[in-house]
Amino acid sequence: MSPGPKSDAVPAAINEATLSLERDSGRIIDCNGAAADLLGQSEETVRGSVWPRVMICEGGSGIAVRHALEAGKRVFLPPFILRRIDGRELAVGGLVLPVESQVPALITLMLWPLLDEAQLTLSEAVAPSDTVAVLAVDQLRYHERWGPRETRNLIKGITASLRDIVRQRDVVLPASGASIVIVLRDVDIDGARDISRALLSHLHRVHTRPGSPAESARLCVGLAHMSPEQSALATLLAANSALLQAQKGVHGEQIRAAADDDYQLLIGHLMNNTGVFSDEFPRAELPVPSPSSTPEQAYAEPPTVAPIEKDIEGYVVDNMEGAVDQALFLAQLDVPVAILGPAGTGKMYVARVIHEATGAAPEMLTALDCREFRSRADANRRIARELAGGAGRTLVFKSPHLMSVETQQKLARQISTRVLMDADPPQSLPQVKLIALFPDGLEVLLRKAQLHPQLASAFAGYPISVPPIRDRKQAVLRWAHKILGQEGAQRDREMRGFTPDAQQAMLLYDWPGNISEMRQCISDALDKTDKDWLTPVDLGLFKGIDPEGTPLALEPKPFLAGFDSDEHVADEYTPTAEEAVNIALGEAVHSLLELDMIKPLGSWLEDDIVLAALDRYRTDLRRTGEFLHTKPRNIGRWLPKIESRDDERNSSSLWQNPRRLLREWVRESAVQESSPLRIMQSLLLRHVEQQAAALSTAKRANIMGVSTPTYLKRVSELTGS
Repeated sequence: MSPGPKSDAVPAAINEATLSLERDSGRIIDCNGAAADLLGQSEETVRGSVWPRVMICEGGSGIAVRHALEAGKRVFLPPFILRRIDGRELAVGGLVLPVESQVPALITLMLWPLLDEAQLTLSEAVAPSDTVAVLAVDQLRYHERWGPRETRNLIKGITASLRDIVRQRDVVLPASGASIVIVLRDVDIDGARDISRALLSHLHRVHTRPGSPAESARLCVGLAHMSPEQSALATLLAANSALLQAQKGVHGEQIRAAADDDYQLLIGHLMNNTGVFSDEFPRAELPVPSPSSTPEQAYAEPPTVAPIEKDIEGYVVDNMEGAVDQALFLAQLDVPVAILGPAGTGKMYVARVIHEATGAAPEMLTALDCREFRSRADANRRIARELAGGAGRTLVFKSPHLMSVETQQKLARQISTRVLMDADPPQSLPQVKLIALFPDGLEVLLRKAQLHPQLASAFAGYPISVPPIRDRKQAVLRWAHKILGQEGAQRDREMRGFTPDAQQAMLLYDWPGNISEMRQCISDALDKTDKDWLTPVDLGLFKGIDPEGTPLALEPKPFLAGFDSDEHVADEYTPTAEEAVNIALGEAVHSLLELDMIKPLGSWLEDDIVLAALDRYRTDLRRTGEFLHTKPRNIGRWLPKIESRDDERNSSSLWQNPRRLLREWVRESAVQESSPLRIMQSLLLRHVEQQAAALSTAKRANIMGVSTPTYLKRVSELTGS
């Protein structure tokens, strides 16, 4: 969003448009040429008219102007939208001056143009899905050591910082007065509020630190969401009005005694009392200040970044609430071991701890990924081979609850009888260490009919529970630093670390996908920014951030607090991974319609499934193709288009939750009988058909990312018609 050249619609010579009105009747007695030019009419037409006929005020501002005129007092009018007779909108300011000793009572109204809508040309038009934010500094004390020059320097530094921390597709305009306009792309008010809270916290930490010249300054933001019925200028004005309301309070004080600096504050307020319209609106893009020792750039300081913890070798050991100690003990016993915990918590690491404690060589550990068995016969054949040759080995069954009931029963009988069923003549089960990794408690899987009772019994002796990362807060930041270092090294980038706000948000986030989700979150953040440090905006995490930049103070968890907690109630319903994705897709379609925008959700869905499958098989195209039920060469053909959509897909706030859940579903699912792409397309198509029925077929096809004929064909296949 960059201001363009000055429009010729309103003459540049206009300085003060003056009208003389009768207070009671509202009739215009006289006007100057500037007033007629401003209103787009002749002086003869203006004189004698009632002011609402020639001075059309948009929105609710007309009522406010009427009250100001009828009051008969000196009143400064805040910026409002004035629509000329030719339809052109202008933002104007005004002053009402009563004329004494006149009968009937007369009022002088002075108006001056602030911004013509034609002057607000945008490099990319503000879309109905965008939110306009006006950020401003107030509570500045103007005295011998602080004046307009110092304010300009501060605003330059804040502008530079904003350009560092907003999302790539967001736009930061040059400052006007002590205010800055930011266009937040494809985000609703709630999302914009989260982003703004993170921006304010970061800016407070960098630019208003205790002891700095601007330590008393306060940052506020006004937000307005664009709508099809509202112009960009009207949206800007609405955001500015919201900002002015935010600036009314002084830190929530209700009773305030006189202070020595009150007059300094009043002067500071009057210098910038109309927000982004306090100065001439910028006509051209200004260069971004670069770090320097010159006074004008003294406030363009680097962000405060918590340095990355380096040289974290191996697994981040946080004792995992006793799981490691229990693993070391059970390694000495000849019993099958179940390791229980949500996806991404480190169950395989605990299995390796057991294996290493047995004294066996690393290559003697074999992991059987039960998600990959393509049929019951395939599962039985592979298990029989590994059991028969398992002497001295450790066999780890990953997600055995995903196997067929018959295969689970067969494995359970071999474990309980210690006899190989497929050997002829019968043979005893070799001395093999058996470990099974389950994503939930055995009783929960039994209740969901996902695990056969015999197999549950075989592994139920001494289960090891690996807690989710939300219960291991002491490890969150160490994991984050380790992953940031690894992901940065893969991209040949030396990373400095996370901002304090980013650390705060990570500590308070629940990480439902655990360490796997954290890795994906940090990886995606690095793909969104070229900085060597990450913010909450990059990570998409905003929980617990204080706009004032107040540091986090985690309350210690009382001893035995878990016994009184309802967090892990056994009867609580937990949706399956597919159900969770289905809910998230429905919410994404709903948000899309609420924002009144069209985005290719179907294409994004396919993109993330393909990328998740590539991650699952470590870029092995053959195995990825088998999982997706397509030829490997197709994946190679798809990748350039997937990469071309990366920026838009990654920066869309409404897509982040579906994206995370889709990747979790791909990561944890067994091999599907039909294509995962087709399964998820059908789920999304149902939501589009149900929620977007009022849209044209072409628009619904655009949401699915396909042509209209293809869309109609898929609808026909879905409904069976």
